Amino acid sequence: MAAAAADVRYGIVGVGMMGREHLHNLAHIAGQVEREQSVRVRVTCLADPHPESLLLALRLAAQLGLPPPQTFSGHHELLDSGLCDAVIVSSPNMTHCEILMDIIGYPKPHHVLVEKPLCTTVQDCQKVIEAAKQRPDILVQVGLEYRYMPPVAKLIDIVKNGTLGQVRMVAIREHRFPFLVKVNNWNRFNCNSGGTLVEKCCHFFDLMRLFADANPVRVMASGAIDVNHKDEVYDGKVPDIIDNAYVIVEFDNGSRGMLDLCMFAEGSRNEQEISVVGDIGKKFGNRGRLLFLRAL
Repeated sequence: MAAAAADVRYGIVGVGMMGREHLHNLAHIAGQVEREQSVRVRVTCLADPHPESLLLALRLAAQLGLPPPQTFSGHHELLDSGLCDAVIVSSPNMTHCEILMDIIGYPKPHHVLVEKPLCTTVQDCQKVIEAAKQRPDILVQVGLEYRYMPPVAKLIDIVKNGTLGQVRMVAIREHRFPFLVKVNNWNRFNCNSGGTLVEKCCHFFDLMRLFADANPVRVMASGAIDVNHKDEVYDGKVPDIIDNAYVIVEFDNGSRGMLDLCMFAEGSRNEQEISVVGDIGKKFGNRGRLLFLRAL
């Protein structure tokens, strides 16, 4: 007789747009994981201080055919409930450090997936990393999901297989629409988000490191607030997040990466484009496809 499937119980802290996306993804992968690994994925609890977000998440769970998760107003109550083994943190960026420190320091181990960015400051990132090192019984992972998008994953494989030779240049362009509206408009201010290049672009800097297989040593950047959010006022304050920038990153193996970001370019043919050039070849891709251009 086959062994009974083991349960992995998930809790989600922060069920705004991204939290509900994680809920949808967990429901989508549950059947496949159960078939392939004899593990039963369950979403058992949700935490969010905003009742409307919790209500939307419960409605989505019902639409997905999931048993109704228990809800809490904060992550402390979720941890104390004993209802989950792993926690997804998809709350606003400025809350990540406190929540992560509480989860990592909780006596009962909980594995953690935190939405990018890890934290909004270097100091807070270092604090969380050091705390995680003291807990070898748990896994703390940052959700840099661009690595797993099919075109990008294929490009990563091509680069890692040496098809292009030694990577010398990585160029990434994102020309897109402005930031979406979030609960209490928290993403309109650098102190909450960490800034546009952290909130939106950490994905791209992560990919540059992967393609270059090296660590950054110098960064040069120019950005500005030219179009978006200039006529918005929240609690008497005008948003201070930049809406366009050029960034050059130099790596310790001599390779370079470049980001071209514009947040007021709705309707671009390709919202995102990536070009990787090695000493023997070049590859180009966007969110929907991957093209081989030429051998050098």
